[in-house]
Amino acid sequence: MHPNFKSNRVSLKKMAKDLDGRLILAIGVGNGAQARILHELIYALEDEGKIPDFIGGFIYYCSGYLCAADLGFADMGYILRGQMEHQTHVVESATWFASVQNGKPAFPIGVDIDTGYGNEPSSVILAVRQMHKLGAQFVQIEDQFGINKSCGHMAGPLGKGKEIISTEEMIKYRLNPAISYAKDQDDLLVVARTDAVAVEGTKSAIAKAIAFSEAGADILFVEAPENEKELQSVADELKDTSSLVLVNVIEGSPETPYKSPQQAHKMGFNMAIYPLGALFSSNDNLVKYYRAICRGESAFDALPKASLNEWFDRFGAMIGRDQTQNWNQYFTK
Repeated sequence: MHPNFKSNRVSLKKMAKDLDGRLILAIGVGNGAQARILHELIYALEDEGKIPDFIGGFIYYCSGYLCAADLGFADMGYILRGQMEHQTHVVESATWFASVQNGKPAFPIGVDIDTGYGNEPSSVILAVRQMHKLGAQFVQIEDQFGINKSCGHMAGPLGKGKEIISTEEMIKYRLNPAISYAKDQDDLLVVARTDAVAVEGTKSAIAKAIAFSEAGADILFVEAPENEKELQSVADELKDTSSLVLVNVIEGSPETPYKSPQQAHKMGFNMAIYPLGALFSSNDNLVKYYRAICRGESAFDALPKASLNEWFDRFGAMIGRDQTQNWNQYFTK
């Protein structure tokens, strides 16, 4: 039987249009293996009828934090456009393979482009264009100052405070170019993020988000509300805009209260990003594994019991070993 190389990808625009009060989950994937695991798992849960009705779709999320971590760096301004392009390409390629393997559509890809890799509109346009060309269906751009920026849940690269540009500068130099490019595409949305909570407070951050919506942003992202009241006010005060409203959930963060997808949905958010949980959970298991091996112990004493063949075969099946063998056998027979 001739191999099928047709691969579909779910449309984020259609997903958003058909949301009907449900919640989109954007889940962080730091490499191709994680992307394939997520793809396979979602469809396995769907086949078992275990995807809750309040979930309206999924996104593979490429974050600056994950890209930096993959290179061994903190998310504190080290990442350049080329590294994020590579990350996007890896996730697109891996999910294409996964889609061809199980015959199910790949999900949309969302990409964090930080401050746009240059404050000039031309730099923003190039960044947006490159991520879109490589498969992104949303790009996320923020209002931190381009130098000395950091993860939204960190205090800043100097250990204190953050710097942001004005609402006018954000719209003029970053949002307008991104939105203008996206409007000429069939399948691209723009996420506008503000880090103003840490600098000017929640009231100012909400006002900025409203201005971003009026400028044409498709999705609003107020980073790091500090308590339940602030988090709820973001959902409540932005719900009447024409944009979707997202919450960023980082397990263990001291900045924003943790919310499960169900809790985020009940608060009124349209999208929830879970960017780092996969990294943190896999890191814990890596530490256990490395510790056991370095002590001369068996890895099976440190991690859940399984035979070596179960580990090896399970991962090989997920990563497409049989798929690759079938292709090679078909074209060399």
